[in-house]
Amino acid sequence: MILLNILILPLLTIIIATTTENTLEHVIAEVGKDKLSPGKYLEKFKGEDPKKYLATVGDVGIVLDIENYSGLQLEDPVIYVHAGYKDEKYGHPHNMGGTQQEVFLYHNKKRLHRRSAGSISWMITKDGKPIWENESKVSRVHFMWDLPKYSCKSETVNTVSVGFHTHDKAKITEELQYRYYDLHLNRARVFAHHNHFLARVNISRGCLPSVLLQFASSKKDHKSDQVASSVVDKFNPLDEDFSLLSILLLSAGVMMGVVVLIGGLLQVRRRRCKGRDSIYRSSVRGDRNSEVEYHHAEQTDEETEDEIFTANKNSFD
Repeated sequence: MILLNILILPLLTIIIATTTENTLEHVIAEVGKDKLSPGKYLEKFKGEDPKKYLATVGDVGIVLDIENYSGLQLEDPVIYVHAGYKDEKYGHPHNMGGTQQEVFLYHNKKRLHRRSAGSISWMITKDGKPIWENESKVSRVHFMWDLPKYSCKSETVNTVSVGFHTHDKAKITEELQYRYYDLHLNRARVFAHHNHFLARVNISRGCLPSVLLQFASSKKDHKSDQVASSVVDKFNPLDEDFSLLSILLLSAGVMMGVVVLIGGLLQVRRRRCKGRDSIYRSSVRGDRNSEVEYHHAEQTDEETEDEIFTANKNSFD
């Protein structure tokens, strides 16, 4: 059974990750970047590259480019700046509408021994109302960035992460946002999915890298009216229902195949070992017959507040 888990779990993880990221690509291609309306900060640049402005105010910092390919809104932003500063003009996170693109800037103000790092989250809403889970928890998308050097080079590797987390309350504090910064810094992920929500982030190298954060949903009810009216509703193998069915069928097939294979190997082993004394082995010291149980975790990127506080209970002692 242990061997079965070792073989199946990594394969299922790869299958699900590949399928969900393909779904994100499908949604992005279906909507199209040209349908995204500019946010108030992006409009102020009037077609100019925000990186040119960033270079005038900081020598270490990021341009965070967010693309929302869903009809959902990102509201109630909470930011924690771990290092550096928010740009005075373009660094204050605000609400984002559906099918919208916006930019935010964070940097070191060209000050010595200052870099740039932090975390931001938005509550996911539909028509201005939180999307509740089990009538008690609301989902937020969390983003983290960390530029490790005060004076970096063009090949300096930077870190970003994205994830979905549920909260008991619609609003969270800056202290809690710090905990998610710490969580993502130690367990960075560039792709995340939870229920129908999908997100991906990437960052370039160097002192003033560009960051692209893409958010979408595979649920048809989450498309904006503008996009839904211009897209022909037709069958596609990457649609949400088919993707789930594909995962289930493929997973079942893989599991049955591995079970049959392991069953055959066990039969061969029994025949070879027939007549020999049984040898008991256990991974638990001091008890040769104890069983070690393995439990499957749900396929989600979600972390609850209880888990975060438990994992970091000594952070503020």
